[in-house]
Amino acid sequence: MDRKSGRLLATVLVGTLVLMGATHAQDAIDPYAPLRLYEGTWQVTQTTPAGKKPDRLVNDCAQIGRYFACQQTVNGKPGALVVFIPDAAPGHYRTQIVLPDGAALGPPGTLTIAGDRWTYLGEPDAKGVRYRTVNVFSGRDRIHFESARSTDGKTWTVTMAGDETRER
Repeated sequence: MDRKSGRLLATVLVGTLVLMGATHAQDAIDPYAPLRLYEGTWQVTQTTPAGKKPDRLVNDCAQIGRYFACQQTVNGKPGALVVFIPDAAPGHYRTQIVLPDGAALGPPGTLTIAGDRWTYLGEPDAKGVRYRTVNVFSGRDRIHFESARSTDGKTWTVTMAGDETRER
């Protein structure tokens, strides 16, 4: 490739990245950039079921090679390790939850990020039940979540909902 063609290609690439916006450009360079939003301490208030006192959730996240993981500690006790691996399409990940005893929690699942809406979807379990959690971000410090289950993948019953607010 000659210099003139190389400059043209670089100009087109930079122009494309500028048109995509800084967030999308960063995601293209670092597929884990959006996942870093989870890092930190959160107060979790469940609205469904009602009456439960708020939990304190601490996410310690790190990237090791191709893997990205967040250890979740709930009210001072290790809860789970959530492992993320990018899929072929931007904003798509494979996920696996590992319990403190090292056992995987169910079959692997997926995470699809579409703007502020993050959808976790599990594969059907042995009884054909699927689980889905939808997180909707309001800025960097607030998440509304709904967890639901379905036996047909179409009709979902909300089992837990609430809000997470980042502690400062």
